[in-house]
Parts: sequence; structure tokens; C-alpha cells
Amino acid sequence: ANSMAVILSLEQAKAALAEVIAAFEEPAAVERIRVAVAVPEEARAMALLPIVQQIQAVVLAKYGFEGPAGVFQGIMALKMHDSDAEVKAGIEKITSGFMQLVKS
Repeated sequence: ANSMAVILSLEQAKAALAEVIAAFEEPAAVERIRVAVAVPEEARAMALLPIVQQIQAVVLAKYGFEGPAGVFQGIMALKMHDSDAEVKAGIEKITSGFMQLVKS
């Protein structure tokens, strides 16, 4: 894996966010999240985190964020553009807002 930090343009950040959001909305992903949310509350975060990170990782890898730290680096790169309202909303959606998908 290359250790160079990947920098995203604003357009790339928006595209990556749209892809991650779309990935969360796929029926298979929603189902996996629903199953994880169904576990007792104290175990929920541990059940959810790997699923969420896996969904994020698949998309972020396309943008050069690979390996164990890829998701973290990808989110950091996205946050560089959080002065943009669309990007800020997107980051909230992929880091916590996906819970809305399973509440319905």
C-alpha cells in the first residue's frame, strides 16, 4: 500500500460521499445493518462497526484509501472539505446517519 496521503478534490469528495451513501442504501447493506441493530444495545456498536466500515471501505478503496487505515484516512480526506454544506451533510450521513436507514 502506498503511504502517500491521498487528497480529494471537492468534486471527488462529493462523488465518494454519494457512492458511500448509495452503498448504505442497497437492500443487502440495509439488511446487514438491521441485523446488527437487533442485537442487545451493549453489543450493538461492536456488531455495527465492522459492517459500516466494510461498506465504507469498498467505496473508499476506489479513491485510493486502502488497507486497515483506509476508512479513517478517507473520512479525514472528506473532512478537509466540510466547509462545503453538501460534504458536511454527507459525512454526517455516512458516519452516523446510516442509522436512519434502519429506523424506518
